[in-house]
Amino acid sequence: MSPGRDITRTVPFWLIFAASALGAMTNAASTPIIPVYVERVLDGGTTLSGLVISVAAVSSMIAMPAAGLLGDRHGYRTVALTGGAIAAAGMVALALLPSLWGAGLGRILFGLGNAAAMSLVMTWLVAMAPAAQRGKALSIFGLSVWIGLALGPQVGTAVNDAAGPVAVFLVCAALELTTASLIAFLPRPPRPAPADGGAADRPRRAVAAGRAFVAVWVPGVVAAVAWCGEGLMLGFLIVHLTGAGVASGGLLGAASVFAVFSVSVIAARIALANLPDRIGPLRSTAISLCALAAGLATLAFARDFWTAAIGAALIGVGFSPLYPSLTMLATRGLTVENRALGLGMFSAFTSVGYAGGALIGGLVIAAASTTWAFVVAAGLQLAALAIVTIFAPRDPAA
Repeated sequence: MSPGRDITRTVPFWLIFAASALGAMTNAASTPIIPVYVERVLDGGTTLSGLVISVAAVSSMIAMPAAGLLGDRHGYRTVALTGGAIAAAGMVALALLPSLWGAGLGRILFGLGNAAAMSLVMTWLVAMAPAAQRGKALSIFGLSVWIGLALGPQVGTAVNDAAGPVAVFLVCAALELTTASLIAFLPRPPRPAPADGGAADRPRRAVAAGRAFVAVWVPGVVAAVAWCGEGLMLGFLIVHLTGAGVASGGLLGAASVFAVFSVSVIAARIALANLPDRIGPLRSTAISLCALAAGLATLAFARDFWTAAIGAALIGVGFSPLYPSLTMLATRGLTVENRALGLGMFSAFTSVGYAGGALIGGLVIAAASTTWAFVVAAGLQLAALAIVTIFAPRDPAA
């Protein structure tokens, strides 16, 4: 890729964008159907539904760094295509094996395959984008996930209403295969010279893995804290607002706050696409964390739709430059040799954050209240700000 060429105006960029959108759409279309499938096919309840849903999240945490390690050694294309095939097989298992073990196997395969493919797609973009364009490229690329998350539930619901949950899983299998076909057309990213793979090479690989963790632990911890706030919001905001007297549905209901959040993320992502490149990822991260803390604190004391909408908008603005900024910070200490492994580790931190948001929220709510849960989450953003300020390398222009 020529350093002077805008990568967002190239075919490979939009192939990556489309592959990411389809991967997110598959997850968003299939996961909400699991409770319906468990009830109709497995004759189970909400506890079993939660268990079936969670196994994919757990397997994805394992898959991300593992896919990075394998991608660095065997090539992004090989591992990403294998991941897409595994994810498609998981969807087929859900469709054709109507049993608890079939559902568990299907979700494990889907979590492993989809997470592996999506982690390497993002790494592929980082490898292709010139350093001066990475912030903008990652900002626009991030919209693909939001588009997939917005369209997925609509697709899943429509197919389920027309033909049932088995048809949803078969459609999702087709989407995974389509994702793999897009990946197959991507140009080969830069790779290190192949090593002999013998015992003498193991210390070098161990050193590369250690350096990858050192490079990503600070942005990874910050990402986990930030996504903990989003996980709390997704899991408990409606409970928090309905407890304060806000209706759950309707134009000015609690559920509509999420629409404000989504719109603010997309609008701010477009408006602030160049911010990490312009002011540096460290300053951009600091601004994002301040916005997240303010937004979560506003939600903590929100007792009506409009106050909650302001809080959600602040959180949306905060998240917009945060992901590209943290990814840029993570890649500073990575080389071609360990880039995929490092970014896989970094992505796993975000999954940990989602799970942590639900866990911390449940514990604090049980001990105190939803208000205190959001206050704690806001305080964690300030703690993350201290961590990144103390431990992250300075921006070159600082």
